[in-house]
Amino acid sequence: MKKLMMLLTVVCVMILGACTEKSTSTTTNGDKIVGERVKVLQVIDGDTMRIDYKGKQRKVRFLLIDAPEMHHETLGQQPFGQEALDLNKKLIEQAKVVSIEFDATGDREDKYDRLLAYVYADGKSVQEQLIRAGVVRVGYVYNKQATYLKPFYAAQDKAKAEKRGIWQYPGYVTNRGFVKEKVAGWQVGDNPDKNGSLNNLPSADSTSTSTSTTDSSSTTKSTSEKSSDTACNIKGNVNAKGNKNYFLPGTNNYDDVKEEKMFCSEADAQKEGFKKAS
Repeated sequence: MKKLMMLLTVVCVMILGACTEKSTSTTTNGDKIVGERVKVLQVIDGDTMRIDYKGKQRKVRFLLIDAPEMHHETLGQQPFGQEALDLNKKLIEQAKVVSIEFDATGDREDKYDRLLAYVYADGKSVQEQLIRAGVVRVGYVYNKQATYLKPFYAAQDKAKAEKRGIWQYPGYVTNRGFVKEKVAGWQVGDNPDKNGSLNNLPSADSTSTSTSTTDSSSTTKSTSEKSSDTACNIKGNVNAKGNKNYFLPGTNNYDDVKEEKMFCSEADAQKEGFKKAS
């Protein structure tokens, strides 16, 4: 009986220890951990890294952002692709703790077997810092309920207003990616940051950490979420039945919709007989 009691005691202690370890949100040196702590093996580009996850090497695709290409088979390297990689690498490699968080409202993996996650360096959102610096855009928004979509759009609005990085070239950033030709004369190896915005990056503290901004951003839509007069990013589509619908950024299937016409506001779309897609 005593042996049985001792065995049960040991099992309980082990279970309690495991639960405590799983729920720990700070390290011994006080660094905050959001989600699961991971070991980074390689920073691949501005929106992808390779990690050791549960004993296996896995690629992580950063949720809700799109960086200019570095190694694309047909597009090659794009302006600010190197700058996005450099900043991503700096944020991650200088961090004491790197962690990932899955979105409770979406998938954990994509069709390429990559993990889809928010990434944190010492508790601060890497995605949000990259957006705020102007080296990536908010993109691949297949889930409009994504947890941090609103603060990401807000960070993008600030980068746009300050013409940081990719936003200093009109027409370079589109809803489908980036148009290299809009950065006239650029060649691989050139510095595309003509206005020097990357020499004076916003501090991590000046970006609103995603975990603390969801409440404050929930009541007001950002300029990027709304139809922006400068972006003209509302897609007008005429389907096979002749129905004219328009799609707003962040709505379901937006990235998959083939646009017949782009609009700068919902009012413009409605004037031409387009109805808001449900």
